[in-house]
Amino acid sequence: MKRLCLGFLLVLLVISCAGCGFVETAAAGDSTSDEPAGGIQSSRETVDSSDDQAIKKIIAEYFTTLYTDADVDEYNEYSRTGVIPSKIRGFIADRTLTEGDGNPEVGIHLPRYISINGMTITGYDIIAAPDDGKDGNMNVASGFISKNEDNYLYFAKVYAKAKVVPDEVFSKSYRKEEDNTYTKIWEISAGDTDLMRVEIRYDVELAKSDAGFSILRAIESNIKAGMKNRLFILNNDNITRLPYLDLEKTADGAYRNPVDGEIYESEKAVITEFFQKFTLLDRERMNLLSYRWKQGFAEAKEFLDNLGMTSGEGQAKLIEFDYKYNENFPFDSFPLRNNMEEIKEIKNFAVTPHPAYSEKIRWYYVNFDAAVQRTNGITDEYFTYRYDYLVTLSLAGNSPVIEKIKLNEYYVVR
Repeated sequence: MKRLCLGFLLVLLVISCAGCGFVETAAAGDSTSDEPAGGIQSSRETVDSSDDQAIKKIIAEYFTTLYTDADVDEYNEYSRTGVIPSKIRGFIADRTLTEGDGNPEVGIHLPRYISINGMTITGYDIIAAPDDGKDGNMNVASGFISKNEDNYLYFAKVYAKAKVVPDEVFSKSYRKEEDNTYTKIWEISAGDTDLMRVEIRYDVELAKSDAGFSILRAIESNIKAGMKNRLFILNNDNITRLPYLDLEKTADGAYRNPVDGEIYESEKAVITEFFQKFTLLDRERMNLLSYRWKQGFAEAKEFLDNLGMTSGEGQAKLIEFDYKYNENFPFDSFPLRNNMEEIKEIKNFAVTPHPAYSEKIRWYYVNFDAAVQRTNGITDEYFTYRYDYLVTLSLAGNSPVIEKIKLNEYYVVR
């Protein structure tokens, strides 16, 4: 009798839990994992592997077409009118073309003017990066989020170089219209333009038909509702500035982007060679240099030339030492202090691109440790000092040279 009662109670408990919602079944939208980028809840539904590859291919081709040599001046008019540009119409679903073409609220968001870090983007171009055979198209990355019958939702990241001008230059060169589009009123000089590297994020919805996959919507992630709000120049929630040089490496230690790797290694070599020459400047030479420094540019340059400070291996120029030498190479930026006799060795040398590094702004953080013999100290006793510099490079022809150095700080480690 007790077993019968116990069984009856268990049945009632199961029925009660089901009614209260405690017994769950897997449903679309449920997930125990973190949300994917873009804040969209992932689905437990899966996508067929062949469909996934086909969709990723369409997304990569679409954004590559959209962002290759993209002039926002041209896209600006399409955003104003809602007309879908002819070069991407082949990727767009018939439904979107039929119902949305010519409507400014259409869910096909085009490259636009965006202000970021005090600069305004006026153009884009897809970053030229090789296909490593593993990640597929490295310019466009996408991932499955959810599926609703024959509609598929994906999250996409586009990696591009952005053509930028200072915000104040943009505001003088363009007139803002009521709908937050812009009309150019003044040509911008090449001297005011620069390049930065950015990641742009989209949510892409695709439809499947007998003809294959096509794009229903490709909208900016973190969208601001309404065309006018989305086009607001300070609306930059879907874009992030990236380090200009892609210095990630593959499993075999090679640079993923060989072009960026080559630029970095050539600039690092110039910086390293120059700073290693600081070991030449002992206390006596610093006193002599101090006098030449006060005499003027020609005398200071002659002294540094004779020491071999201004040129490197094969007589390649290391620094741009000119009449602004006192401003670009302040005397107190040389590492030897009044209580130091000489620098025996420089080690733990690190050269890191500054976050503001761009096509024109070639800034680096330089850090190193120096083994220093102090004045009136024991001749074989050395103290370790750590130095932190900001270094500016420029190009002499196609070769990098150091244009400026600035000592941020130094301190004794032991």
